[in-house]
Amino acid sequence: MAAGTATQLPLDLVHYQDITDDPDIDFVKTHLQAIADGTKEAAEAAQDLDAWVTGKSTRRLKELRSRPELIEWMAHGSSSPSTSPNASGYVGCFFQVFPGLCTIFPPHHAGQTRVVAFLETLMEMPTHQVPELFPNVDDLSKVDNVALWPRGSISPQPFRVHAARIDHMCYGSYASDSEASVRCRNYQHTLARITMAGIVDCSFLCDLDGILPSSKKYTLPTHKVQSGTRPADIGGRICAAVQWLLDADKARWVYQRCNEKEKTDKANPWDMWSKEHWSIWKTQLKFYQGDDRVEPAAREAARKALERMAAVEA
Repeated sequence: MAAGTATQLPLDLVHYQDITDDPDIDFVKTHLQAIADGTKEAAEAAQDLDAWVTGKSTRRLKELRSRPELIEWMAHGSSSPSTSPNASGYVGCFFQVFPGLCTIFPPHHAGQTRVVAFLETLMEMPTHQVPELFPNVDDLSKVDNVALWPRGSISPQPFRVHAARIDHMCYGSYASDSEASVRCRNYQHTLARITMAGIVDCSFLCDLDGILPSSKKYTLPTHKVQSGTRPADIGGRICAAVQWLLDADKARWVYQRCNEKEKTDKANPWDMWSKEHWSIWKTQLKFYQGDDRVEPAAREAARKALERMAAVEA
């Protein structure tokens, strides 16, 4: 894809070879593609996923009860995940791949809104129980259940894994209009939306962390930052990071969270928001805005973010 053409267009939905051997992955890929191309709207997509998880685990429950010799038992007495109804395993299979969908649409694109609406619709579905495992080798009539889809039940772990993949993609491809950097920007905007909607808290994946100093020994402002990226190469990182600040509602949300405490817990890598970080981000963005080594698109993004930060402080 030529430089500049990726910034406003949907990108291809990328799947990774390390997960293609999963027997259920064909459903997942087809389902995600339907959300991506709009052949399934949010409500239908949520209902279909719920039906798939419920149906797969319920059928597995019946099969194992009819063929108990297939069940492997753990030392503590419950059935192993691989020989259980394992509803949570089907949920995990889907969300292992789902984060890739969050990279393909630019900020405010209808497709990105559809992705967020799909998650919101899942969270709004009536909570119901589905079979998970057999707790007792002597009584297969008993089964432990898990609940679908209480708010907060989606793990942030797959989003963390995908963020690491994107970091790997971006290595050596730093221009803000490269496909890797555009995917990073798109991902950050989607993560901000699903975090602020209360669906999955991905605050700890906020790329603003990447422009924080890499050590206390560096005087602000500094180009010695967590991402390890030089000013000449940091354009893509800046354009991704400020996705948490460019919209008024997002900047206000971040500002309110930062105002809740003076400093973050340095021992907790998940702790992102504080007055200290807000102040550092302002200083760093001013530095990048005025640094001729930073590409113009990123300097402009920094300028807009600073304007938004000033507006929410007023």
